[in-house]
Amino acid sequence: AILQQLLGYVRDSVIRMKDGSVELYTNHKQCNEIRTKQKTYFAAVQATLSEEQKKKMGKRITPSTGGITYEEFDFLQKGKDDRSKLGNIAFMMFAAPNFLPYAFMFFPDMLPGPFKKTTNKMGLQFSKWEMISRERSHAVIKAFVDLERDARVPPAIANINPFGKAKTKRNMERIERFGQAAAAVLVTKGAVGDAGANVALNLLQDQIYATADQLTKKELFLADIPKNIMMGLCRALDAPTAPSSFLPNFVIRGRVLAEIKKMTNSDEFLVNQKVDLNTIRSDLLVEACTARLISAPGRTDEEMRASLANWLEMAVVQPASYAQKTGLQYNANLVRTVLLSYHAIDAARDSRASSYLPRLMFQGQL
Repeated sequence: AILQQLLGYVRDSVIRMKDGSVELYTNHKQCNEIRTKQKTYFAAVQATLSEEQKKKMGKRITPSTGGITYEEFDFLQKGKDDRSKLGNIAFMMFAAPNFLPYAFMFFPDMLPGPFKKTTNKMGLQFSKWEMISRERSHAVIKAFVDLERDARVPPAIANINPFGKAKTKRNMERIERFGQAAAAVLVTKGAVGDAGANVALNLLQDQIYATADQLTKKELFLADIPKNIMMGLCRALDAPTAPSSFLPNFVIRGRVLAEIKKMTNSDEFLVNQKVDLNTIRSDLLVEACTARLISAPGRTDEEMRASLANWLEMAVVQPASYAQKTGLQYNANLVRTVLLSYHAIDAARDSRASSYLPRLMFQGQL
């Protein structure tokens, strides 16, 4: 029996490897066809522009370049991610083979899409989106608990270092300010659903908009945001898998920024190409909303389209318009971080969220 199981495992692994490789290569060829369409469109647009306009437009194709549908754009971005993951695995196989098993442990999502196995190994009656919803609710609760603890309880190492008390105190005060900002959103009347996103952004308007010299690299890379918030976002974005708690802060922040960059490309494509959200397929709509933490099982397509439209308004249209009027610059990464944080909280409070016990504990018998 053990030998049969072993042979079955080997057979399944070989088949999955073969099928995944074929699918990956097929996807690569399709990506090339899509890029050809983009290049043709780009050349046609440039032919109608003056030299000054061409210089402003640039010579390189960007992710938001038109000539393709949103479905093709989404496929292109997924293909790019898969090739990047494949390259990382190939590099580690030759440069650090002993590290590869640990890489799979710390980065469970490092495999390209065609090689991924289902996360519901036991065949339980839970959909992928229900699992994601539950894990994201847990990430929100843990982030809140960690935020409050770190604002009130100094780290153990602070008691050992007699010279770092002032820095520890400043750090705890900074974390407390973040906690109070979150509390201000939670208690604001009407700060629920999509309307609450606008409330959250208005409360942090002074941090979002600044002059060019005030908006430093540190702010752009979200270095001032506490680790527990970044870890909470990373857990929510990576759900249903969870990142290791041993990862350093710069790795966690880098992973969140990488996801934000993907969202930025997608947002700019949707806005710049004036994509009609009603034309987006339901499965792509779910993926787009889930990537932005706008997720709760049971949402209708109309609800998701309204939420996605509101996200685009808050993340792209309004900040660009306000910056143009005032002459200020805006921190697009911070805008999306605030929106992600708010939507993660709002989804956890949604009555349709899969994680029901924490919600019912606070909801009581109302």
